[in-house]
Amino acid sequence: MDKYTYFNYGKTGSWEIMCNFFWNKKKTVMFSHSHPMFNTLYRPAGKYYIKQWYYQQDNKLKTWYAIKDFSTYDKIINDCFPLTAEMDLPHQWHYESPFITTRGDYNMRVWGKSNIDQDVSVFYQCVDHVLDHDLINYPTPLLGYIGNIGIDDKITHDLENLQPTAVPETLRSRVIAKLKKRINIVPYKEDLEGAVKKALIGFCGNAQWQVSEDYYVEECIRKLKNNRKTYHLLCRMLEYEGIPYKVFNLDRDDYKKYFHLDSWLPIRDGIALDHDLHLHNTMSAKRQRHLPKLIDRVLCSI
Repeated sequence: MDKYTYFNYGKTGSWEIMCNFFWNKKKTVMFSHSHPMFNTLYRPAGKYYIKQWYYQQDNKLKTWYAIKDFSTYDKIINDCFPLTAEMDLPHQWHYESPFITTRGDYNMRVWGKSNIDQDVSVFYQCVDHVLDHDLINYPTPLLGYIGNIGIDDKITHDLENLQPTAVPETLRSRVIAKLKKRINIVPYKEDLEGAVKKALIGFCGNAQWQVSEDYYVEECIRKLKNNRKTYHLLCRMLEYEGIPYKVFNLDRDDYKKYFHLDSWLPIRDGIALDHDLHLHNTMSAKRQRHLPKLIDRVLCSI
C-alpha cells in the first residue's frame, strides 16, 4: 500500500482522514505539533488497535502502550471526541495521556509540561518506526519545524525563513530521503467564510472572549492570517527540500482520489458534521448567538 504524509495545520481535515484509516485498519501516526513534544502511533492487532506513545524524559526515549477498540464508527468517534467524561481515562483524542495530571485528568500536553524534556534530540530515535506507518499527520516536526503550525507566529516565521529549529542535519537528510518515497499531501481551504467560522470556534476560546469581544476577534484574525499563509509556506518548503507533493482542496477535491483505501466512512455528510458538532458544543451559547456577527467582523479584516 502507498504511504501518506498529510501536511495538515489548524482545521485542515486530519481528523476525517485518521478516522478512515482507523476504519481500514491502517497504521497511523499523529505528532504533537509543539512542545511538549510527543507522538501517538496506532497499529492494528486483530480486531483491536495498539496505541503507542513516544516522548523524551530525563534524556531518554520513553514509550507506553494502550489497547483501543475501533471496530465501529461510534467507538472511533467516542474515543476521538468522547460524548461524556464518565470514562476511565477522560481525554480528547491525541491529547490522551496514560498518566494522570496534577489537575486529575489524562491530558498529555498538561502532563508533559513538567515531565517531557524541552530538548528533543533523543526523541528523534523513534523516526524509523514512525516512517514505517501508512499515514503521518502533523509531520513538520520530522523536518525540524516545531510549533502550533497554522496558528502561532514563531513557526510561521521559521517556515518563512526556512529555519528548522530541531533534528540533527544527518537525521533530517535521512527523513527527507524517506519522505520523497511517500505520497505527500498539503491541504488548503478555498471557502474563506467556512475557514473563518472554524477559526472562530477552534482557534480562540474562553480565555480570549473573557478579555473582550474585540480581543477575541483580533486574536482570531492574527491566527487566521498565519493559517492562510501556511499552505503556501509548506509548499515552498517542500519544493526547497525537493520533496514531491500534491495539493488537496478541502472544499472540492475527492478524498477517494487521493487516498487509496478499500472502504470509506462518509466525510462531508458524516464525519465532518460530527466534528463540527463537537466544536460547536465547546462554544458557549452566548458566543454561538454572536457567531454571524463575528464572522462578518473577521471577514472584513482579512
